[in-house]
Amino acid sequence: MEETTTLYRFHWPGGATNEGRGQNVADALEKLGFGAAAAAALDYFEVVEESHADRERHEQIKRAYQ
Repeated sequence: MEETTTLYRFHWPGGATNEGRGQNVADALEKLGFGAAAAAALDYFEVVEESHADRERHEQIKRAYQ
């Protein structure tokens, strides 16, 4: 079965990190037990692994601009 979620790495003030999967950042945070508004408290987040659909869409955009 194709993975439809994206893996994110969340970096919090003080150096703590969490990783979680979701349709978007808010969804991934909620699945980790945080409220969607917790995104405002993050130092930053990284996209660790895109879903196949996101990866394909980004490749299409890149090809369109070549």
